[in-house]
Amino acid sequence: METQNQIKRTLSRPEVIEHIRSVLDENGHMNRTAVAEQLCVHYGFFDALGTAQTSSCLKALRELESRGHIELPKPLVQSGPGSPRRLSEPVAAPQGVPAQACDLRGLCLILVEAEEQMRIWNEMMIREHPRGAGPLVGRQLRYLIGSEHGWLGAAGFGAAALQLRDRDRWIGWDSETRRCHLHRVIGLSRFLIRPDVHCHNLASQLLGMILRAVPGDFENRYGFRPWLVESFVDTTCFSGTCYRAANWVRVGRTQGRGRQDRHWQMAETLKDIYLYPLERDFRLKMGLAPDSGLSPLEVADGLDAEQWAEKEFAGAPLGDKRLSKRLVGCAGAKAIKPDRAFSGVAEGDWAAVKGYYRLIDHPDEAAVC
Repeated sequence: METQNQIKRTLSRPEVIEHIRSVLDENGHMNRTAVAEQLCVHYGFFDALGTAQTSSCLKALRELESRGHIELPKPLVQSGPGSPRRLSEPVAAPQGVPAQACDLRGLCLILVEAEEQMRIWNEMMIREHPRGAGPLVGRQLRYLIGSEHGWLGAAGFGAAALQLRDRDRWIGWDSETRRCHLHRVIGLSRFLIRPDVHCHNLASQLLGMILRAVPGDFENRYGFRPWLVESFVDTTCFSGTCYRAANWVRVGRTQGRGRQDRHWQMAETLKDIYLYPLERDFRLKMGLAPDSGLSPLEVADGLDAEQWAEKEFAGAPLGDKRLSKRLVGCAGAKAIKPDRAFSGVAEGDWAAVKGYYRLIDHPDEAAVC
């Protein structure tokens, strides 16, 4: 699956619409699902695992019907919005959670696959996440965050935003490249650490664990690997410190539009956009030049880690030479091990970790931004 199947685009062509009409006329006994299955075979709408993309085809056919191009058979069952599967009671609160992530016992990620796991995930999200359980859209993965202390939280991935100005500028792709490769970008749509869990460095450590797990899990389920992850931080509630500590890149802000905001109502809060490349050469894989977009200087661009940090940050006007020195030191350490959170880079030097978090979590009016 090198490029994403363009089902809606294909079915919207005038000659294809004529073909769909002929299929409907010649097969009046077929239900709409059977029509979609036949079109998938005819036009090669299969995913990377060889499964017919019937649901996506049905969605495109319903859109054609809403625009008056075709008339589909009546659905066999009139289905309404379903209720999420839940537990009969709240998820038990974790017990004895230590103050530091390094002291947690049995910390693990569990890929949600069983019915009971889905109920636990939904129950925690509905009760404890500001945006509830979803629904998530597109290709999805869900994780539970377990430990010997109990359930600490959960995470969920879904489809990336269809268009996102600052993300698209940072990547450097045009609309055609975005259409072809958007399926390689996945969205961390839900990330929950339960409100009664207060454990220093847990969030950034979990982000690292999740990003190490998701490429393989996604490939096992859908037949291809994602190249880039996006997520959003509502800055009215959160600062995004854990994302920065886990090496995510803040690339801009949303415009307040949700996925279904077709009339530019902009009813959503503005959120910071964070990206994390799972493949360092993702631009090359998309057919883009390595210097496309707005990415920062790479560590390997002719400099070792110490030189890169000095060149990139030594002149930062932070108002205090000690802050500038700390910035260079932190950046150089991170450059040596760019795939780790700073707590992993520091290797037990908690004074360095504390200084790092003070640096990136300065108040808005400070020179550090």
